[in-house]
Amino acid sequence: MSWDWDLITRHTYIGITPLWKAVFYGIILSSLGVGVVWYWKRLQLWRQGQPDGEPLPMRIRLQNMLGYALGQKKVPRHRFATLFHLPLYAGFVMLLIGTTLLAIAEWTEIGSHIFLKEGIWFHKGLYYILYEVTLDLFGLGVIFGCILALWRRHVQKPASVSLERLDGIAVWLLLLICLNGYALESARIAIERNPEFMNPPRPQYAQVWSFVGYTFAPLFEGISVNGYRLWWWFHALTIASWFALLPFTRLRHWFLAPIVAYYKPNYLPNVPSIESLERVEQTGRIGVNSIREFSRWHLMSLDACMGCGRCERVCPAYATGKPLNPKRIVEKLRDAMANGKGDDLTQVISDEELFACTTCGACNNECPVLIEHPTLIMEMRRHRVAEGNLRGTAAGTLQRTMTQSNPWGLPLAERTKWTQGLNVPTVRDNPNFEVLFWVGCAGAYDGRGQQVARAFVKLLQRAGVNFAILGPEERCTGDTPRRLGEDLLFQELAMQNVETLKAVNPRRIVTMCPHCLHTIKNEYRKFGASFEVVHHTQLLAELIQQGRLPKLPPKANGAIVYHDPCYLARVNKIHDAPREVLGATGATLAEPARSRDRTFCCGAGGGRMWMDELPHERPGVIRAEELLKTGARTVAVGCPFCMIMVSDSIKTKDDTVPVKDIAEILLEHIEASEPHSVSSSYQA
Repeated sequence: MSWDWDLITRHTYIGITPLWKAVFYGIILSSLGVGVVWYWKRLQLWRQGQPDGEPLPMRIRLQNMLGYALGQKKVPRHRFATLFHLPLYAGFVMLLIGTTLLAIAEWTEIGSHIFLKEGIWFHKGLYYILYEVTLDLFGLGVIFGCILALWRRHVQKPASVSLERLDGIAVWLLLLICLNGYALESARIAIERNPEFMNPPRPQYAQVWSFVGYTFAPLFEGISVNGYRLWWWFHALTIASWFALLPFTRLRHWFLAPIVAYYKPNYLPNVPSIESLERVEQTGRIGVNSIREFSRWHLMSLDACMGCGRCERVCPAYATGKPLNPKRIVEKLRDAMANGKGDDLTQVISDEELFACTTCGACNNECPVLIEHPTLIMEMRRHRVAEGNLRGTAAGTLQRTMTQSNPWGLPLAERTKWTQGLNVPTVRDNPNFEVLFWVGCAGAYDGRGQQVARAFVKLLQRAGVNFAILGPEERCTGDTPRRLGEDLLFQELAMQNVETLKAVNPRRIVTMCPHCLHTIKNEYRKFGASFEVVHHTQLLAELIQQGRLPKLPPKANGAIVYHDPCYLARVNKIHDAPREVLGATGATLAEPARSRDRTFCCGAGGGRMWMDELPHERPGVIRAEELLKTGARTVAVGCPFCMIMVSDSIKTKDDTVPVKDIAEILLEHIEASEPHSVSSSYQA
């Protein structure tokens, strides 16, 4: 059987005169114009913000847009959301493209008639077959997605999701558009196969590619052209209404998310801008207390929020009953921007909300549209701290750091006290060192941190690593003041440390504190310093791979569960090295329900370790329950702050389960494997 490929096509309009075509296009353009006006007005709101930072390279911008926005990179993190959002969004995009192509075909034919005897009509043949099959498939995806979205809205009703009335209307309208579109397609096919209206009738092989419409066409036998015309106008007006409504719903993120992803400046997570001393001198202001003081990109990202509540569900502060809800922070700021009430953000966001944040980054890690909640919060914290709104134990911590260059408030002369009996060289003793061990304040002053530092040094000595420490020349990196909002103190400490580091010019820096790692590696770049900084587990993993530290055979000593520190796993993407080191001990490794970049915060970050809170308000208690649920008999950590918080929380649940740093565990297993070994010496 031979096909006439020119007949494998369809009518764009049946019974619609040129005049009414013009009316139709006018209505569609008017509905789209509503969106254009809305976005223009929002653009003026975004433009009131401060200029954005350094732009990302074009390649990275395109990757962000294609990966996060169009590719829905973060959506699969939640299975039910994936089930409805991917087919819904992908289907909508394909239907939009398909409708646009059909309009182009129509106008190409009209335009070509001006110059040619016969118009050019490319909407036929093999192209048409692929077109119809593709749109039918993706249209079914939209229907499937709409049904699941409505099920979630009207049946599941998750508390974390913002269920706005207009959003529901938009989803119902979209479902109606798709169902009505298929019905209209069926009616069109029924008309095209009726000799009374089509002479000659469209052949079957030209119709079957619209397989949904073809299947249901028999239901519409006998429909008149006038009936079809009225139906077509209902469909057209429904589409126009939907596009006019869209900007006022959260579905606008379908258009905004790609823009937000593309224009995202070169910001690192949890690294807000450095407070400009020149700006402080000129304006007398520190931090952000007006919506206009945020960057333009941050203001635009507020409008992209889809109200999914993922940030809320992973927030440790919200989980423990604190007033902070990252989703509400975004909504409050967005409403203040829209209503012109953002000149004094102390009236919009309370101090209790801001200082409840641990800056763990779980919220922006989960956010599908890349909103940076911790950055927004820390920018506002700066102003509150400058106004003297930080009180209590946290304020005392800042004072101790200011006077003694460490949050413990102990003298610099005691910074090397932990090294007694270990023969640890300073940079003055060993100026030709290969690795600089940045001990950190916890390693230098906290009793438990000192034990970890000693264990790590013993491992370095066993491996023959040529290392040194700064000793009394080492200061607090400024992480705690930075997270609390005292940016000027942070800058003072950072500049001191950068000057010290540049003087000794380390080839490589190793630290056992993820906060120190993050600050030196990422934040000190703003001060003209670029150093190779690794976590102590990364160096230990290298030493094991090189054979400088032993890899022990498997042992049946009970499982070890590892708690991923937020600033190590989530902010700096270091997941594997700690597990490689634990695997080298021969122990069995258990994984908690939340791990790697989806780890749950211990509650120490954001300066919260220095704030008083009741036991039931501690995120560490929730984390302790997750860790113990694995049945492991040892909890491993890779952060001195996690050590303190997790240890305290574990004791409230099961005081028989020890909490140890990975370095301690490795040293303990190595010493236990040696002949005539009596006990581990890491606590010496």
